[in-house]
Amino acid sequence: MSFLHPGILWFLLLIPVLAGLIILAWRSTGQGWRKLVSAQHQELVTPRALWRTVMPATFALLALTCMIVALARPINGYREGGAMTTGRNLLIALDISRSMETEDVKPSRMAEARAAAYELIDALPGDKIGLIVFSGEADLVVPLTYDHTALRDALEQVNRNWAGVGGTNFGLVLRKAMLDFKRSTPEGSTNALVILSDGEDTVNSSLEVAEEAKKNKLLVITVGIGTAAGGPVPDANGENGLWQDRNGKHVISKLNSESLRRFAEATGGDYFVMDSNADLTAFTQAAVRKIDKHEEAFSLNKVPNDLFSSFATTALILLALAMLTSTEWRSRRALLLLLILGSLTPHANAAPAKESATAYAQGISYMQSNEQDKAKESFSLALLDEDKALQAAAHYQMGQVNANRTFQELRALYTPQTDDTGEISESPAEAAPQVSPEALQKIVDSLRQDIQPYRDALKLQPSLSRAQKNITGIEALIRKLEEEIERLKQQQQQQNQQQQDKQNDQQKQDSDQQQDKQDDQQKQDSDQQQDKQDDQQKQDSDQQQDKQDDQQKQDSDQQQDKQDDQQKQDSDQQQDKQDDQQKQNSDQQQDKQNAAQPEEQETQANDEERKRQYAASVLRRHMDEEDGSPIPHANDQVRQPDKDY
Repeated sequence: MSFLHPGILWFLLLIPVLAGLIILAWRSTGQGWRKLVSAQHQELVTPRALWRTVMPATFALLALTCMIVALARPINGYREGGAMTTGRNLLIALDISRSMETEDVKPSRMAEARAAAYELIDALPGDKIGLIVFSGEADLVVPLTYDHTALRDALEQVNRNWAGVGGTNFGLVLRKAMLDFKRSTPEGSTNALVILSDGEDTVNSSLEVAEEAKKNKLLVITVGIGTAAGGPVPDANGENGLWQDRNGKHVISKLNSESLRRFAEATGGDYFVMDSNADLTAFTQAAVRKIDKHEEAFSLNKVPNDLFSSFATTALILLALAMLTSTEWRSRRALLLLLILGSLTPHANAAPAKESATAYAQGISYMQSNEQDKAKESFSLALLDEDKALQAAAHYQMGQVNANRTFQELRALYTPQTDDTGEISESPAEAAPQVSPEALQKIVDSLRQDIQPYRDALKLQPSLSRAQKNITGIEALIRKLEEEIERLKQQQQQQNQQQQDKQNDQQKQDSDQQQDKQDDQQKQDSDQQQDKQDDQQKQDSDQQQDKQDDQQKQDSDQQQDKQDDQQKQDSDQQQDKQDDQQKQNSDQQQDKQNAAQPEEQETQANDEERKRQYAASVLRRHMDEEDGSPIPHANDQVRQPDKDY
């Protein structure tokens, strides 16, 4: 017999101390009644029987002893349960050669390969998976197993120091895989080997061994880790921290896709390149459909044969005896006490029931076939069993189911969107995953709930180190996700600020354009108004000028008329004077002619002619005056008429 919590047994030292205290108390108070009764009447008092004092105390101390032993969780060895499962056999081969430390993918090829291995394990929850690490030689680190938790623990510890011989030898990996499959899988079944490597085969013997692997139905899936451009190989002891060849030149390692592709095709397998848009889960699930499924029995976690219920039952029985021996049987309460204690006494056999163990095994089987809801129902039935170890195991598996579901949701957030044909969209904007802080916060809340089953398992079985390890890992993931949430929130705030700035700039630009339009319109209206005013002013000025010109012309005409009238008047006066002078001269001349008789006949004809001319000149003058003509007439041309015509 052994104990799960042996430290509790130190409380057994309290038993002799309590026994001594009981004896001292009995000696000091057991005979106290004699002080209350006089000596002559003490024979009338019947003292309490000694066994009624000793027996209850003894039973109570024994009950306390059994209870302490029960709390220390005594066990009598372990037992294993069994279940049937259907799955595939798959080995993961991880390249740990020096070139895998190249940092052309961040943080390194080794870290990228380890992450890919984790993804493979999550993609195949119901399959039997093993682990091989290789460089110049190959070692089987984890044989084929359904215990994916142990496989993850081994992957977490893999590092470059595990490589014994330098270089890369794919041929040894194939031989090691075929040997393990031959030893642990049914004969003639198809198995798979997934190689995570950068493809630099330094031995070049893999193609020959690949033919042998194909005959043994070994399907090889190669996953390329690295980039075609490559990068320098790190070396902590080298110059500038880089690896150098014999000539002192830095070694550049590149992804050899062609080597990995030929190697996979030689066995009928497939080749896959890890990149930012890679969906290794979908690729692996499609590739392993070529592998045969087989049914086999497997062992569950070891369950201790717990003796807690036996000691607890004994403790309750002893406690009941202690109470009964200190109770008067004449009291009806004694019978009632017996009935109550009988109903509270647990069953002597507290081992897990067959139904509970079967439900637990079915839950494991459902987990491997990725039927999460049915698995939770089965584990819930197993929780109803009284066996604490089985309850702890069921709580742990419930935590596994919940955590796996949450991890799938987390991976789905970072998986590129595909179209109806299952192909990744060619548009980078559509292919890039969009992760929001709200979605990650939902994942964090789910992870916090997923931790609780692990904590319940630890309460029931503190020695369950895997539960504590899962709690630590999930808490670390929660911290990283919270950092990512904070980063995304800041990014969203920056994007919102940029969007707001763009909107403000656009609004300002629109406002400036609107203001410019308004200014242009106002300027145009102002120009039109000014033009109208200028036109009106010009028109008014022209009209005023025309009026002034008309007035000036009218004044000038009036002035000219006055001048013409004055000139005409002066001319008429001058003409009258001339006419008078001419008449006077004519009269004088006539007088002279009259005096000259001899000449009278000769000049008669001339006189007639002069009269005719005079009459004509008077007529012309009269006509000129009628027409307002200012034509002057010389005195020698026109003379005053002799009579009024």
